[in-house]
Amino acid sequence: MTVVSTLVAVVGLVALGGQAVRGTRTVDVQLAHRTVHDASVDDAFYACIDTQAHSLVRPGQTVTLGGTNLADVVTMIKGFGSWVTVADPASSADVVLTLHDGSAGPGTCLGTTVVATTHGPDGRTVVRVGTGAQVPGQGPPPAPPL
Repeated sequence: MTVVSTLVAVVGLVALGGQAVRGTRTVDVQLAHRTVHDASVDDAFYACIDTQAHSLVRPGQTVTLGGTNLADVVTMIKGFGSWVTVADPASSADVVLTLHDGSAGPGTCLGTTVVATTHGPDGRTVVRVGTGAQVPGQGPPPAPPL
């Protein structure tokens, strides 16, 4: 019984020690300068597209998330999906929001802008580009470390 108890204790201590080392490495990666920088760029990107969407959608308007690119829809959900009212069915939406990827320039979020398409009272299609925020640079935000 003593031998079995000792063996269980040793295995447990080795496992705990291994997990402690793994946890320390994980924390070190999360605190590394590059990871902190990438996270701040990621936060700035999503805050930027959120601000642009706010400039395009009035309170009470229903939206649909347009585009054929699933990655853009996921980006929109991450950026401003918490506050928009999504129309059901989509054809009843007041505003269609899409992302437009282009060259980096003033008024873009890493080269991306939020675009709203609406239909005016005369039936004309009105296209507006989001304003109010920008994040200089080009390309998607950096991927988080796995």
